[in-house]
Amino acid sequence: MKFTQKAIVGAIAAATMSAAMVPAVNAEVTANAGFVTDYYFRGTALGNSAAYAGADYSAGGFYAGTWWINDGNGANDGLENDWYLGYGGEAGSFSYDVSYVNYQYTYADNWEHELALNLGVAGFSLGLVAGDAEPGVDDVDAVGYNVYTLGYEVSFFSATVGQWENDDDGEYQWAEISFSGDIVEGVSASLTMGAKAEDDVDNDGYMFLDISKSFDLM
Repeated sequence: MKFTQKAIVGAIAAATMSAAMVPAVNAEVTANAGFVTDYYFRGTALGNSAAYAGADYSAGGFYAGTWWINDGNGANDGLENDWYLGYGGEAGSFSYDVSYVNYQYTYADNWEHELALNLGVAGFSLGLVAGDAEPGVDDVDAVGYNVYTLGYEVSFFSATVGQWENDDDGEYQWAEISFSGDIVEGVSASLTMGAKAEDDVDNDGYMFLDISKSFDLM
């Protein structure tokens, strides 16, 4: 999918209008901070052990926020910073969420943005993502990509399988299982084990620990 300015502005406007309909008294502002022993996202290694932090605003079903991580890996030395907004809700055992995310980096000119739809029922979930990887170089076209995920979550256990593919016929699949819970009030930990399958690439399995703390700011 090739994003257009109209599509992006439309998604942001729809979410903003939804937020405007929610009384301010229902608004919440939270922050979080944590540490991962390795930084993996969608089955791909993006960094070594790293600290991260973020902040979120929510009102009714609307939310917006930012998340930052020191994802230095190899020649990279800097921060990934994500910006997102969305709207979600529940109806009985059915849940839905639509969001826009922008990924930027202090050490590179390239960036990505994507629109995502997530649907859930009775612990199962389906995720659909359409994004563009912008090279940050003049006269070079962006590369579109799609991500599909299936997941299941119950109590402290979750499992995910997914596929990533782009317009240049590149693709890979990954699978993860996670165990998570609270260590003490406000502090949670999760252990994730996964594996990635990609043509002509040797991919070992991976495992990482994520420990985080949340804060209520308002």
